This record gives sequence, structure tokens and C-alpha cells, in this order.
Amino acid sequence: MRRTPFDDGWTFSRNDGEYEPVVVPHDAMLGNERREDAPAGSASGYYTGARYRYRKSFELSESQANGVLKLEFEGVYRDARIAVNGNALEAPPYGFVPFLIDISPAVRPGANVIEVEADNESQPDCRWYSGGGLYRPVWLWEGGPLHIEPEGIRVTTLSYDPATVRVQVRATGGTPSVSIVDPGGAVVACGEGRDCTLSIPRAQLWSEERPDLYRCRVTLTADGTADVTDQAETSFGIRMVEWNEGGLFVNGRETLLRGGCIHCDNGVLGAASWPASERRRIRLLKQAGFNAVRVAHNPAPAALLEACDEMGVYVMDEAWDMWFMRKNPHDYAQHFLGWCDHDLRRLVSHDYNHPSVIMYSIGNEIADPLAPGGVELERSLVDLVHALDSTRPVTCGFNLTMMVMERIGRRWYAQNDGDAQASLVNGDDEPPRGSLLFNLAAQATGTGMTLLANAPGADALVSPALDALDIAGYNYAAARYRVDARKHPSRIVVGTETFPYDLPRNWKLVEELPNLVGDFMWAGWDYLGEAGAGAWAYTAEEAGFSKPWPWLVAGSGALDILGNPNAHAALAGAVWKTASAPSIAARPVNVMDGKTYRATWRGSDAIPSWSWRGCEGVTTEVEVYAHDARSVRLELDGRIVGTRPVKRFVSRFEVEYRPGTLTAIALDETGREVSRSSLASAQGPLRLEAAPETPTAKAGDVAYVAIAIVGANGVVESNADERVEIEVLDGELVGFGSARPATTESFLAGSYTTYRGRAIAVVHRSGPGNATLVATGPTLGTASVLIPFA
Repeated sequence: MRRTPFDDGWTFSRNDGEYEPVVVPHDAMLGNERREDAPAGSASGYYTGARYRYRKSFELSESQANGVLKLEFEGVYRDARIAVNGNALEAPPYGFVPFLIDISPAVRPGANVIEVEADNESQPDCRWYSGGGLYRPVWLWEGGPLHIEPEGIRVTTLSYDPATVRVQVRATGGTPSVSIVDPGGAVVACGEGRDCTLSIPRAQLWSEERPDLYRCRVTLTADGTADVTDQAETSFGIRMVEWNEGGLFVNGRETLLRGGCIHCDNGVLGAASWPASERRRIRLLKQAGFNAVRVAHNPAPAALLEACDEMGVYVMDEAWDMWFMRKNPHDYAQHFLGWCDHDLRRLVSHDYNHPSVIMYSIGNEIADPLAPGGVELERSLVDLVHALDSTRPVTCGFNLTMMVMERIGRRWYAQNDGDAQASLVNGDDEPPRGSLLFNLAAQATGTGMTLLANAPGADALVSPALDALDIAGYNYAAARYRVDARKHPSRIVVGTETFPYDLPRNWKLVEELPNLVGDFMWAGWDYLGEAGAGAWAYTAEEAGFSKPWPWLVAGSGALDILGNPNAHAALAGAVWKTASAPSIAARPVNVMDGKTYRATWRGSDAIPSWSWRGCEGVTTEVEVYAHDARSVRLELDGRIVGTRPVKRFVSRFEVEYRPGTLTAIALDETGREVSRSSLASAQGPLRLEAAPETPTAKAGDVAYVAIAIVGANGVVESNADERVEIEVLDGELVGFGSARPATTESFLAGSYTTYRGRAIAVVHRSGPGNATLVATGPTLGTASVLIPFA
């Protein structure tokens, strides 16, 4: 079947208001009211919910209307209801799963109307900012009576030396002919039939270092004729995943996962998933040293997986954040038992050909295995994934401490012996439970909270759930790594969620213990909602896990919501040895005169900046991260500040701020220079700078334009923020904002206050041509830039 975009021409109504044109992907929740008394509070970033309606008129020829037509929705949040020409069509309630709907019986030649409703009015329904509406792309599939089904080509690597692949084709009839095209465009193998095995000569294997992609092309002909009735193709990589107590292997090579967890939103775009946004996120994460992402806690968008395929980043593809026990009053648990099989089938079918997907996760911080029948349910989910795909392992991110708390505390989840209908989240007069309880306890007591995972009886309690998996996922349970390597030598373990500042200790264990295959820090990229959970605060009112109104971002990422790296990224680059020179980060000089309230999910609030106007004479802390040094010498404008040993990959200095050039020199055990790096201050008058991040953007996609306050030397100034106005000509501004953690400003308004000198604007243009962006600051003048779309 032929697949074409179906994103144009939609109109939108919120809460039964007037319809207005929108660009899809469209995060409707981003336009909802934010207010202090929002029912989901800090979890949603103080966004309220709403009901959303989308409507689109489309024309069909008689041959189209008499053929086979399907619509693919990559994501509708949530409880989707779909009607074509007034005919209701069944849609799944899960807001994060891609799905297909056959609209053939409902269409007619000429004018047709499709209506889509989505509803996240009842809050809270998620533990983070979920987005809403048609936030991922929509596609139209067209075909005749004899056609290849959508997702109907399935390619499996049977061996990599020599390279052999199996191609399976789902079609409504006819004879499939198969061609394999190598990365250079040459046809290297051919076959025929619905199930054929092909040898690939001189195969180029897919891996993080060489993410070579092949194409599988299938031509369908009517039986006994040469008449072509359909054509389709898919990309794939020649790669095999193997796992045992000796480790995780990609094409026979041991692979350690340098992982980061990421949520579903794209910062100033909310949850809207554009190909350029997903590619940008993966590119910046890989540049920071990550080779793996855990898509937490829902199926990944297709564009993200395509980016991971092309750039060589491994993916832990996760299904849900809850099963039948609710974590919030209105979350997906109410639908889980009726739809979980459907969701897993869609996950595997949609993502099967992506070589980047090396592992499925069936959940996050699930306590349901402790309930009667819970482990049996878990085994049935694992068995279903194995039946759908035997080539990848299955994991689940179990919070072992949380499970122990469940048993020794008030049984926060299963207060009614696991009854799915009765296992509701706490009322207003009850204590919090589950993930929130763990988060609050960890914030209050620090990382020592995780030692509960080693409490007496803990192993017997959690082992049935862990041993039902191919690879046991441990959330915040590094204290058990070495213990379980002795107790359970055949158990393969991955750190599905860890504190980022524990990386030096955790990575040492990953390298030492064969059965420990990787570490996924929380979080690789910052996100909306769980507001302030990982952010340091500078007033007593803002201390604690859940920050008060108007906090918006979590503050947990090694990269902020704009993609700027901080001290966590610097630490990771040193620990993983992916940074070629020492990384310098300074604690924000403009907050050093007050008291600091640390967050459990952040080990440092330092950022790579030495430009803080108006802060002369204030003493701050400078952190230098290095892997190839015994000590570091720090200089300011050539004068030695001091020399400090490197401990756990970092040297720390107290420095009185004055503008200039800060230089870190990494020294070996003999005092010889190994490498160096510098940070400079902005000099001269400040101005506004606008710079597209790529030379050209793809028509129909989006372009990112970096907005910065810079000095005459082009260095960003971190302490001269102001509100910037954006105007776009011959294009559309779909998001503009900064990483400012607490604000009442909107990403949709076209004006926003920079944060530490930076902001980002995202521009869409439907066709080829040039868009123009004009940025204006009250004291900084105007910056104008041309954005080519091709």
C-alpha cells in the first residue's frame, strides 16, 4: 500500500470552542491553561486537561474510494474516538501507542470528513507532562484488492557471519518478489515468496560505530501474470542481539549501554513529535557520549527510532508506566487488562525492523507482581513478546526499593489484594504511594533510600518478578549489583534508572560485572512536568521534590530542554571516556550569595559558562571533569588559581569571579599536560544573535533557530536575560522559549524570557522556500535570519 502524509488541512477545537486551523503534529495540551490549582499540580507542570476535537475534509476519487484505505495514527493522547462521515470506528484508548484503522467501509467518492476526539480533561492521568491530541503524525495508506499490508515486510537477521536474513511478507494475494539494496544503492540479493531466506555478500553490519542501513524492496504481482499490483520497502540493519550471563552482544561483540532515559516531550514544542526534533535530540545525546536511550515510559515515536537507526543509538523500547494498579486516579490502568495484548502487538509490529531497538521493556516501577496473579500476568506479557519477536530480550524497570516499601509499609498499591477495580490511587487524606512515595522518600533521605533494596527478605520478595524477565531491570538498586552477581550469577541485569551522579561507581560495576550490561541515568534529556524534581532550589519555599507554582520543567536532564549540556553531561563524558578534553562547569555565580537546596536527582547545578556580568567578586565553585588526568591546574587569564587532584573524575576549585578566560589543564602523574580546555566571558556590548542550527530544513518539517545573548566575541552571557519577541515571515512559529525552570510565559506566545542567555525558536514551513525569523530584545536590538526549506 502507498503511504502518504495526512497532516495537512486539520482544524481544531478545544472544549467545544470554535474550530481553527492547526499544523499536525499538534500538542493540544500546550495551549491549555496553566494555573496554580491545576488538578495534576507539579506533575503536569501545572497544565490543566481538556477535551480536543479535530476535523478534516478530504477528497477521494472513485478508484480511491473503492480501494483499501487505512489511516495510521502514530499517537493520539488519549481515549481516541474516530468517525469518518459520521461512522464511528474503534480506536485504542492508550495515548502512546501507534495504531491503524481501516476506513474503507466508511468513505465515498468525492468529499469526506474525518473527526477525531481526544480527552485528557480528567486529571491527574499521568506522572509527567503527557501532551494531548494529535501530537504525532498521521498517515494515509492506499491500496487495491491485491496489496502488501502496512508493516507487512518483516526482516530478521538469522546470522551475521555469513550474513543471512529472513524476509516475511504479509499480502492479500499475489506473488511477492524481494530485493535487498545495500547502503550504496546496489541490489545485492533477490528472492521470491512470502517467506524467503537470503544471503548478503560482503555485508556491512549495523552497530553504534557503523550504523549501515539496507533497504528491502518488495514488488507484488498478480498470480500467473507480470502485472504489478503493489510495491513497498522498509529499511533494516544486519544485526543480531544475543544475551547471557556473560553480557549483551551485538553481532557477537560485547556491548555496554551508556544510557539515558528520555520522556515524550520536545521542550518548547510540548509533546509534538517532528522528525527534525527527534533527530536533533538523538544527535545531541550521541554527541554527549550516550549510545543508548530508554524511551520512558511509553512506545517511541517512529521518527526517533529512525534517527537512532541512522546515527547508531541503541533503544530500550518501553510499553507502559503502569499495569492494572493505578498510580493516578485517571491513568491508563483502567484500560490495561482489556488492551495490554493489543498494545504489545502494536509495539512489536511497528518497531520490529528498527535495528536500533535491542530490548523491549514491559513497564516501569510496576508493583503488580506483588499482587495475587501479578507474576503470572508478567509471564504472560513476556511470553507474548517472545511469540511476537524472539530476537530481542524483554526487561522491565522494577524499583526494588519501592517494592520493599510496598511490603513493609502500608501496601500503597494493592490495598485490596490486587483487585484491579479497587486498586485506586490514594484519596486526598491518604499518603502517596508507588513511584511518588519513592520519589518523596528519596528526596527526604537521599540516595541511602535505595539501601532498602537489600533489606532482609528483599531478595525473596523481588526475585520472582526479576527472574520472569530475560534481562532484569533495576531502578535505583545499584547496591544489589555485586550482591546479586554472587547470589544470581545467571541473572542478566541492566540499570534501567539510576542517579546520574552515581555514574562513576555504577559504571565501574558495569565494566567489572559481566552480567551487568549497562546504566540508564535519569534523565538524559530534561522534560516538562514533574516540575523541579531534579532541580536545585535557592529559596526554602522551592525546596523539596515537587516545586511550587509556576515551576514547569523537571530539571533532571544531563541536557536541558533546549539541548544544552550541564555538569551531568560533563561527568558522563569523563566516566565513559568520550570527552577528548577536560570539561569545565561553574556553579551559577548569580545565586552563590544565598542558600542552596539540593535535589536528589542532581549532583551539581554547574553549567559550562564563565560569563556572569554584575557578579564580580562573588566566590563560586568551578568543577573540572576529566578521565585522562591525575590532577587539574586551573588558570584565569594565565594566572594559576590552583592545582587539585582528580577524584571520581572531577576536580573542584573555589574561584572569585571576574571576567576573563578560565583554562583547565589536565595533568598526568608526572605533572605533564595531557589536554586542556577553556571558557571565556562575553566581552563588549551585548547583542541578540539568531542562528539556524542546520543549513537547510526539509519542507513540511521544522527548523531550529538558536537565540542567544552574546558579546562582541560571540560568547553567550549568562546573566543578562530579557524577554525576546519573535516574528516569522513566510513560515509559522510553532514554539519559542527557554529552559527557565519557573515561569508563567507560554511557548506559543512568540515572546519569552531567555534563560542564562539562551532560547530556541522552532519554525515550520509546509513547502519549499525561505522563511525569515526576526528576534527583538528591549535593549539588545534586532537579529534577523533567513531559514531555507527545501
